Parts: sequence; C-alpha cells; structure tokens
Amino acid sequence: MRATGSTARVGRLVWMDTDLWKRRVKQRAEGNGLARARSRVLEALLAAYAEGSLGAPVPAGSTFGTVERGGCRVYLDDSVCERAEARWKIQEQARRGGDPGFGLLCEVLLREYAEGRVELRITAAPAGSAGSVAA
Repeated sequence: MRATGSTARVGRLVWMDTDLWKRRVKQRAEGNGLARARSRVLEALLAAYAEGSLGAPVPAGSTFGTVERGGCRVYLDDSVCERAEARWKIQEQARRGGDPGFGLLCEVLLREYAEGRVELRITAAPAGSAGSVAA
C-alpha cells in the first residue's frame, strides 16, 4: 500500500550496461545504505539532471554502448523520466546529432555514481510522509 500522495513508479526495462546496474551500482548503493533502493538512486540522478543541477558528461572516446547491454528492470516516476529525457535529447542532438537512447543517459549518470563522482543525500520523513533521495 502506498502512502497518500505518493507517486506510482512504473516498472520499465532500460537497455543499459548490465554489469554496471547489477554489480557496480549495487555495491555503491550497499555502501551508502541504499542496497534495496537502486531505482530510487537512478530516479534521484535523473531528477537532478532534469533540473540542471547535475551534468551527464559523455567522455570523448567513450566506450559507452560497447559493453554487454541488456534490459534492466527499474521503477521510476514517469514525469522525472520525461523531463530528463527531453533535456538529454537536446544535449546529445547538439553534441552528436541523432536520437540518443534513454538507456545511455541512465548509464552515464549511473557510471558517475558508481565511480564516486556523485554523492546522494537521503532525507528521512515521519511515518506516513515521503522521504527523498537527492543527488
């Protein structure tokens, strides 16, 4: 049962680096006390990116997209995804043309998190209220 006013998070398959999601992000999340909240970690990263407070740098000569990729099940707020994806399309079309995939955005942000270049802040809330995870 969801708390009143909470947002339903739709399960979706995101095509990205499976090792990054299943091993590296999981290890970092466990170290941060967020072992069972990887989707919330990704949602916080996407929200910060959509708001412009976090960049999504794709390094020159990047090997993104060349590793084994697969469908990773994540539970994300649709409005956060839509805002982040809109900004990503503008950024990547200006940088390289074409239509970049949402999975690549997730991969770029998660790599920043897994490699320790992004810190998350957890806000607890009283029972019956929603806490938050922010990048």
